[in-house]
Amino acid sequence: MLPIGLQVYSLRDALAKDFDGTMKAVADMGYEGVELFGSLPANTKSLLKDLGLRVPSKHGVYDEFVKDIQFHLDQVADLGGSVLVCAWSMPNAEYSWEKITENLETFAQAAKKDNLAFAYHNHAHELLQKVGDKTVLDYMASNAPTLQFEQDIAWVHAGLVDPVNYLEAYADRTALVHVKDVKAKADGWDTVELGKGEVNLSAALIAATKTKSQWLLIEQDHSDDPIRSAKNNLEWLRNYQAA
Repeated sequence: MLPIGLQVYSLRDALAKDFDGTMKAVADMGYEGVELFGSLPANTKSLLKDLGLRVPSKHGVYDEFVKDIQFHLDQVADLGGSVLVCAWSMPNAEYSWEKITENLETFAQAAKKDNLAFAYHNHAHELLQKVGDKTVLDYMASNAPTLQFEQDIAWVHAGLVDPVNYLEAYADRTALVHVKDVKAKADGWDTVELGKGEVNLSAALIAATKTKSQWLLIEQDHSDDPIRSAKNNLEWLRNYQAA
């Protein structure tokens, strides 16, 4: 079975108040690793080692990588991770999707030189927007051949595509998988605990095991009780794996 990690953005408010205590709570829940994001305390590496939490990957945003990609690659390597992930991008007056994709390929090539992988984490808009006749995600895949993907199955669903389609299409380029559930609401989507939304999790998880991903990473962007949700999501996924 693939190990289960937590994208700790799920617990961002708790981490801001008590980083060490929140990471200990994650370890006590039984998570095997954490996917990190943002700026980190100086003691992060030693803390996670003491807690027995591995670091498969770390998130950052496109603008940070443009400023200094090597800093972020070095940080991931120092933490023992193997994948640096672009968590978000959106075109603007300065960067078109074409330019973003060109830079993503540059970042991916830099990562490869360091024996790391560089991956792109999708949201719904990369499936809903197009460059020419291709979805943005397909355009990235075609024009950034070194780029890997961290497929977020819930946001693929929200992009009106069956996640299985993309997991199968890019199985050999899926470095990581985000396990997440959503349900539609009047003005968009709610991220909800696993099994409480409308994503066909069973089919997506079967497809995920056939990709190159070595982890299943749980993330829930919003919750009334993030600690409770992190526990419930881990329990749901473990029960699924055991069935």
